Amino acid sequence: MLLHSSARSTASKRYAAIAVAIGFSSWLSVCAAADSAASAPAPTVQSGATVDNENGTISFIDKQNSLVVVSVNGGQQLSLNAKEHADVLDRVHVGDKIAISYQEPYVTALTRAKGTPLTRMTRTVKVTESAPAAGQDGFKAVRTNSGVVDLTAINRKQHVLTIADATGTAHTIKVSDPALVKVVGSLARHDHVQISYDSAVTVTITR
Repeated sequence: MLLHSSARSTASKRYAAIAVAIGFSSWLSVCAAADSAASAPAPTVQSGATVDNENGTISFIDKQNSLVVVSVNGGQQLSLNAKEHADVLDRVHVGDKIAISYQEPYVTALTRAKGTPLTRMTRTVKVTESAPAAGQDGFKAVRTNSGVVDLTAINRKQHVLTIADATGTAHTIKVSDPALVKVVGSLARHDHVQISYDSAVTVTITR
């Protein structure tokens, strides 16, 4: 009887040890999963989101030079170059009302411009697609901004630059191109830099 009792006791201890080992293994798995979730990077903001809108009126159409001139809010003039999609010129008329949506800009060029005076940012808009989207009468374009600016702030962790041109107008823009991110690492506050950045544009004719 003592032998059977001892055997049962040994078996019980063995099962208990196995149970402890299984429990410990499960605990490690839970901890590993928690650590993985904690170290996972936060989701990035989806690119291509609309970040700015403005309305305007077509004030002039220059068919010889394939230009559409728009008077936007604030009295500024915006020239749209439709040379590669001249059919747009036949679909718009002076007096047409339009709505313009700008998507998040992306930096295409960035270099230090030591000793170069600041300039005003120049803005050009080029039509890239003339087919109306989703049944709306309009077209696609790209807006390019460029100039020599003062680098007033740098967020190196997020690769975000705050810049100001000769007028003092400030803009904040994120650098995504890996090659240009390396350039950001070599810059310092108040460096003068030559910068160019593009933004996809959707123009809808509302008439």
